[in-house]
Amino acid sequence: MIESSAIAVGVAVLMLILVLVLVVLAQFRRPPLMVATGFKAVLITGCDQGFGYMLAKRLDGAGYKIFAGCLDAEGEGAVTLQKEASPKLEVIQLDVTQDDQVEKARVTVVDSLEGRVLWAVVNNAGMASHVEFELTPKAHFRKMVDVNLIGLVNVTRAFLPLIRATRGRVINISSMAGRTGVPGFTAYSASKYGVVGFSECLRREMVHFGVKVILVEPFIYKTAMGTARNVVNQNDNFWEMADPGIRRDYGEYFFSQTQEARRTLMMGGAIKKLNEAIDCLEDAVSSPSPCLRYVPPWHMKFLNDLLSLLPFTIQDYILHRITLIRSKPYMVMPVENGGGPRAGRRRSHAL
Repeated sequence: MIESSAIAVGVAVLMLILVLVLVVLAQFRRPPLMVATGFKAVLITGCDQGFGYMLAKRLDGAGYKIFAGCLDAEGEGAVTLQKEASPKLEVIQLDVTQDDQVEKARVTVVDSLEGRVLWAVVNNAGMASHVEFELTPKAHFRKMVDVNLIGLVNVTRAFLPLIRATRGRVINISSMAGRTGVPGFTAYSASKYGVVGFSECLRREMVHFGVKVILVEPFIYKTAMGTARNVVNQNDNFWEMADPGIRRDYGEYFFSQTQEARRTLMMGGAIKKLNEAIDCLEDAVSSPSPCLRYVPPWHMKFLNDLLSLLPFTIQDYILHRITLIRSKPYMVMPVENGGGPRAGRRRSHAL
């Protein structure tokens, strides 16, 4: 028995070393070549700000014809993007949850290719939240899935025939939260798990057509969507909207502690070097041999893969510690610490 356990531990250690070596070697691949860009067009959704905005400018500068889908084509982000980019870049109105706008965007792209081919679709449009499931309004959960998953599926469906015709590529932006469920990311994580499942199935279906389907799964980056102020303000609104019974069970103290933890996480843990993610997205579009999965920054892929090899109980413990939430809901807090009436009749997970 002892000998078998030692062998199992040895195999696990060797697997971890192999994963680490492969991840490190992947960072030192030959310098990436670039596909010819002059006759290729790229559609990017969610270009009002953040990754979409930056990628549109980057690929525009590389010579692609860019169709920059914006939630508000007349908004500040879209107007600024149009001014800062070359005349080739075309801003189009595109709310990915609206079927008529998706179809109109498809017609616009077809009519504006002017001899070019649609080489890539980058499904970047998305939204996020960081709050417990029971404090998430039903309408918000539904909208999260509509934007992050259903909208992505609808855009892909509309443009896939054009991509198949050119043996191009579909690039879907998910998240590390689409591989690992983190407390407080329930709605966001559920939608991103859907993106991962959809993308992996589609990739295997599109092999017959020579189409590449690529996942980009960034860590938390400091974009406008994920600023500490936006997260905290949104959660304050959700708290006020929550059922009084739910608020009582969680308690004001627990909620205030989670808010402070999230403020700290977003301000101190969010990565400011957005170019790391943009470099991955550009490689996904332009490399003749792109990766099937990018996880910027690169070391987070190793840590995430390592985490997935651990038993669920250890994963749960680590993720609870990472979220920085040390308090417990009022309902399960020990009575001697001011907890609720049912505290003594149920056990909570130790954090």
